[in-house]
Amino acid sequence: MRLTLRELRRRPGRFLPVGLAMTLLVVLLVVLGGFLDGLELNQTGAFRAQGERLWVIDDGAELQLGRSLLDEDVAETVAGVDGVAEIGGIASFVTTGTVPDSGEVVDLAVFGYETGTEVPPDPPGAGEAVLDAQLSRLTTGEVGDELRIGPGNEPVTITAIADDVSQGAVTAWLDLDAWRELQRSAAPQAALPPGTVQALVVTPAEGTDPVTLAALIDEATGSTTTVDLAGLVDGQPVVAQQSATFQGIIGITFVVVLLVVALFFALLILERARLYAVLKAIGGRSRDLVAGVIVQALVIAVAALVVGGLASVAIVAALPADLPVRLEPQRLATIAVATLLTSVLGVALVLRRILRIDPARAIG
Repeated sequence: MRLTLRELRRRPGRFLPVGLAMTLLVVLLVVLGGFLDGLELNQTGAFRAQGERLWVIDDGAELQLGRSLLDEDVAETVAGVDGVAEIGGIASFVTTGTVPDSGEVVDLAVFGYETGTEVPPDPPGAGEAVLDAQLSRLTTGEVGDELRIGPGNEPVTITAIADDVSQGAVTAWLDLDAWRELQRSAAPQAALPPGTVQALVVTPAEGTDPVTLAALIDEATGSTTTVDLAGLVDGQPVVAQQSATFQGIIGITFVVVLLVVALFFALLILERARLYAVLKAIGGRSRDLVAGVIVQALVIAVAALVVGGLASVAIVAALPADLPVRLEPQRLATIAVATLLTSVLGVALVLRRILRIDPARAIG
C-alpha cells in the first residue's frame, strides 16, 4: 500500500493524463447535472411553492393545470371531506409582461391563488402582485415598482418578491379574483367560467394520512385526481422528457469514465508486469497489489472531483443569469459517489491481469 502511495507522490506525471481526463469528465457531469436540476426546478417552482399540500385536478386533465376545470360544487365537496383542513383555488395563464426598468417584454406566467405559504405570502390586494425573484434578478425591479401585464399593459404594483417560484417562465402571483379580471383582459379566449379554478390545493388536517385523504377526495368527487407534490411533478411530460434526456447523457458520461479508468490501468498493469512478478516472487501478496491499484484509482478520482468540482463552480458562476442551471448538493454528492464507484469498477475490470501474473515466467 505504501509503495503505491509513494509512487503517486514521486511520479505524479505518470498519472496526469488519466487525472486530466477524469477532471474534464467531472466538469461535464457537474454542469450537465446543474442543467438537469435547473430545468426541472424551473419547471416546477410554482408547484413546490405550495409545499406538501395535495393537488386536486380534473380527472381528464392528466395532471395538466391548463386542461383542468373545477367548479364550485367540486370545491364544496372537497372542503367537506373528513381530514381536509383548508383548500384554496389556483389557476394560471401565460402572457407577456413589461419589466419595470428597461421596458423589455418577457414571457410571464400569471398565477391566481387563494392561500399563501412560506414562499408566496398571502395573496396581495387588487392591483398588486408578488413577483418572481428570477425576473427581479434580470432587471432592477423592486418592491413598489410597477409591472405591466398582457397586451393591454395592465399595471400591477409589486408588493413582495418570492424566490424559486418559476414555472417554465418567470411568474407573477395575484389574488384569484384580481387574476380573473386580468385574464379576461389579457387572454379573453381562455377566460375561466365564473367560480371555477384549474386546481385546488388541499392542506390535510393534523394527523391525517395524505394518501388516505387523496383517495377519500377522489371518491367523494368522482371526477378528480388527487396527488401529492411528487406525483404532480412526475406527471409533467416536459419534466419527464428533460430528465430522461439528461439522465441518458450523464449515464453515457459515466460509461466513458469507466472506460478511461479501465484502459489507463490496463496499460499501467501491462507496463508493470515484471515489477509485480518480482514483488510476488519475494512474497508480495496479490491482494496487496490489487488494493494498491484500487487506492491509486481512488486518489486520482478524488483529485479529479476536487479540481473538477471547483472548475465547475467557476464555470456555472460565469454563465448568464438567465440560463437554468443550478448546483444542488444532493446532485453533487451523487456524482461524487458514482464517480468513485465507477473508478473502482473500471479498475476491477483489469485486476485479473495482476492475479494471473506468474512470478517464475515473468522473471524468466
